[in-house]
Amino acid sequence: MVILKHLKATCFLAAASTILLATGCNTEMDTTHSQVEIAETSHLTHTQEASGARAECTLYPDQFDGPTLSTLGTSTLDLVLADSHICNPLVLYLAIPEDQYAQDRRLAIGRYLEDRGGLKAEQIEFRSGPNPDTYNPVDAQLGYYPKTDTAADNVVGSSSGSSSGGSTGH
Repeated sequence: MVILKHLKATCFLAAASTILLATGCNTEMDTTHSQVEIAETSHLTHTQEASGARAECTLYPDQFDGPTLSTLGTSTLDLVLADSHICNPLVLYLAIPEDQYAQDRRLAIGRYLEDRGGLKAEQIEFRSGPNPDTYNPVDAQLGYYPKTDTAADNVVGSSSGSSSGGSTGH
């Protein structure tokens, strides 16, 4: 009877150890798998941030501390430099007031881009105001909105000649 109790206890401990060991391995494998996914997601996010920063290429007042770049300004310029697309010259839009710091801010940007990105002064162009390519008038896109309504096309028995509105001459 005592031997049977010891045998049952030993079997129970062996089964519990096997389950704990197997669970521990799966958790470790899941953690490794999710770390790879996190790294890939972070890389994709950084790539998209860099592409967006290069496409906008506009610096605003809060990216400066007086005549110098703030950490927000330097991080924006780092993202611009991280983008893989080549553009020569690099056009930067300055949506900042033309005050006594304007020239110093341009010099600070130029020095930063020369030091961090290896750009020369002739590879950097400044323009005043926000980047006009980032503004899209909505009225042209709203004209196409009725054409996106497919509910009438999915109704059984609707005629093929019906239109959901809007003109076709855009």
